[in-house]
Amino acid sequence: MNTKNNRQYREAARDMEQAMLELMNTMPLKKITVCRICSRAGVNRSTFYAHYSDIYHMIDQMENNLRRELMNEYPVPGMVRPFSVESFLPFLRFIREHKDFYKIALGTRREFPIEQGFEPLWKQVIRPMFEKAGIHSESEMMFYFVGFQASFTMILKRWVDQGCEEREERMAQILHSTVPSVWGIS
Repeated sequence: MNTKNNRQYREAARDMEQAMLELMNTMPLKKITVCRICSRAGVNRSTFYAHYSDIYHMIDQMENNLRRELMNEYPVPGMVRPFSVESFLPFLRFIREHKDFYKIALGTRREFPIEQGFEPLWKQVIRPMFEKAGIHSESEMMFYFVGFQASFTMILKRWVDQGCEEREERMAQILHSTVPSVWGIS
């Protein structure tokens, strides 16, 4: 029986995600349908809907999976200063490696990543940096952080839309320049 999180369920999800990536490489998102994904993955529509509510939910889940994979590539916490040029490099290499997916994901972004699983980053790194800078108002913190996220996201989107032509090192410098000055990172 194909129950949630058993091997067959996970394999179906993997097959559908692989089908989605293949389709993303050959056509615009607006032409990708649940039917096309299922046909390419060799599963029924009911299997798709057992995993995802729609294609955008699928993209969100794929991004969450990639985010977990990305976090495994980062050095041990404390080895690299957060939001430094060096800290952006593994992230940018990962984005380049998965640029076809991120071109779609960044183009369909409906909310900022802090709402999608970055709570540990907020609690362990970002909030303490604000507090060290003397900012204790949650509202004020969020204004700074939303500004940073917006610029960060749009810079990544432009880079991916241009085929990641710019070197990772240069992009890391550009991203670093968007870090709020109140964090005291130079």
